[in-house]
Amino acid sequence: MGGVPRSLRLVLSAAAGLLFLALVGSTAIGVTPTAPADPGASSSGRSVAADGPNVLVFLTDDMRKDDLSYLPHVRTLLVQQGMTFTENQSPHPLCCPARAELMTGQYAQNNGVHHNTGAYGGWQAFDPSSTIATWAHAAGYATAIHGKHLNKFDPDAPADPGWDDFDILLEPATDYEDFTFFGGDSFTDDYVTTRLDERTLDDLDSWAGKRPFMVFANHVAPHMWVPASRQARGDGDRRGLDPPAEAAYADSYAGLTPKAFGDRSFNEANMRDKEAVVRGRAKLKPGPLERTNLARIRSLLSVDEAVAHAYDALEKAGELDDTYIVFTSDNGYALGEHRYTGKDRLSDEILDVPLVVRGPGIPAGSRSDRPVSLVDLTATLVDLMDLSPDLTTDGESFAATLRDPQAPDHRDTMLIQTGAKTRSGPFPGWAYRGVLTQRYSYARRVNNGADDGFLYDRHKDPDELRNLITSKRYKPVRRELERRYQLLADCAGSACNRDFGPLPRPRPAA
Repeated sequence: MGGVPRSLRLVLSAAAGLLFLALVGSTAIGVTPTAPADPGASSSGRSVAADGPNVLVFLTDDMRKDDLSYLPHVRTLLVQQGMTFTENQSPHPLCCPARAELMTGQYAQNNGVHHNTGAYGGWQAFDPSSTIATWAHAAGYATAIHGKHLNKFDPDAPADPGWDDFDILLEPATDYEDFTFFGGDSFTDDYVTTRLDERTLDDLDSWAGKRPFMVFANHVAPHMWVPASRQARGDGDRRGLDPPAEAAYADSYAGLTPKAFGDRSFNEANMRDKEAVVRGRAKLKPGPLERTNLARIRSLLSVDEAVAHAYDALEKAGELDDTYIVFTSDNGYALGEHRYTGKDRLSDEILDVPLVVRGPGIPAGSRSDRPVSLVDLTATLVDLMDLSPDLTTDGESFAATLRDPQAPDHRDTMLIQTGAKTRSGPFPGWAYRGVLTQRYSYARRVNNGADDGFLYDRHKDPDELRNLITSKRYKPVRRELERRYQLLADCAGSACNRDFGPLPRPRPAA
């Protein structure tokens, strides 16, 4: 175990400090000292530096959108009391790029993080000097981040600026049982979700009623488990194990069949028309996927419990009605669709991620079909907290939609992309890039020729079984989607959010 719990150590440390002040003060001047006043506090206890709403973000890791149905507390406390976005996308669906997007509100062509590793990847490629943390801190917010940041972090490096509590997991950031936090707290034979829950509650308790806060609770679940012992071997075997569950949830949902098994794309029969990265894949065995799916959901039940704990803490502190609670994931995850397991591919089950927001002015139990993304979420939080970013953000705020699900959307085409680890090719650092509309998915490998990619008409083919990238009937559609991609490929700011107008229709069948 990790020794004395952090919450107790904080209390003991504060008590020791007060005792020291009492002894020194009474000896020196003969009076009983009082605790120093918070220079940023008003008579009501709230910070005078900012009077905006609180924000609490629960970020899961590799969670599918359909996993949301298995989380009872999230459904009762957030879905039924807030707004669910049915078309939320992770436009660069891999850990580091997605998390960099969320921190900066920028696509990878602007924030520089294209992949998890390599010349354009990992935490080393991330510039933390201007993020939602620095903007919130400058506005007077108390700020905290707990758990997984991007993927790794140098324990000897300084904390990222803007965070009052920079409480991230060091490598291995995907070990559920043996893990270390940036401040040095180390735990063995423990459970990471429990500790993240406790540490998040510590900050909520410290700041509630005193100053507005922005807290990110970045949970590891349901990411595959890569134990520290496996990472330390240095033999290249970093394959993940199924995530472990807490004892309370070890038998939950026994016999559950993955929802992916009901999709026509599961173990797709004909892969000849798929992009090169998956074209030759063999069919997958259902048994291991069933076990993985069950383990993932059981690991998420502990996050679900953490949501309930935070909700109760906010309600008890009188802060619930002043707090936006966000529940989302960095990217989705394939469980056998198109014979693929994992992420970093531009198919629906990987692009689609859950997004639920509960907070002031949001209609209870509401839904929005507006296409939004993680980049838009950052813009929305900036809007809600009235922050002033000192860089150009690329997203479009959906704050108006939170108040009115029918509010207009001013963008009809979204940039989607995956990165590469190397500097090779005419477009170094990029793999597949393209665009997403309400009807079409289109992308191509930018360094490998025009036809290594896909075009799907999701209105007629929601399971993305028939690749139309070489179809003569859809040539006008492809030409227009390619034009839009070219205009968005290097976009920044408002140029990323365009209403291009109607797409051409496919040519009539012969």
